[in-house]
Amino acid sequence: MMDMSANRVVYRYLNIVGFTVDATQPLALFKDESQETTFPLWLEMMDVLSITADLITSRFSGRGEKKDLFEALIETLEMKVVAVLIDGRAGSGYSAVVCFDYDGAVVKVKVELVTALLTAIRYKLSVGISEEALSTSSFVDQSIDADIDIDIDDDKRLLEMLERMTPEEMNKYPL
Repeated sequence: MMDMSANRVVYRYLNIVGFTVDATQPLALFKDESQETTFPLWLEMMDVLSITADLITSRFSGRGEKKDLFEALIETLEMKVVAVLIDGRAGSGYSAVVCFDYDGAVVKVKVELVTALLTAIRYKLSVGISEEALSTSSFVDQSIDADIDIDIDDDKRLLEMLERMTPEEMNKYPL
């Protein structure tokens, strides 16, 4: 656990392993270093659609070595993404911060949850989730190889999820 905040919020660093839907509520799934316990973080459907669309476009865009505006800006400013932090409570919403190292100082930028998760995926970072956020979410024991619906590294499954959506579901959420 690491303390990255002035008000001494303690964060547990977990790795994003995928996304799933429990009944009708989507979840981001995280695992600790031992890979024995899975921690869910409740999401909005629009967040899942945005993440899926971003992952698919980045993988199939043929962008190659081209950088987007964000990547070019942090490179020009000689900044480095060093942490993604999530705080808050399940049911009342989460807040997210992306931390940058800028000339030896930590610069924190408040972002939407979906932006924080996409940043963690893009930069292959563990996500610091506050003990409060974890304690308000139920723990899922997946040490018995339970299947995760959407693996962030499985392009075919991401496409299949989008293909299974009805036109009504797709029109419901702007991408």
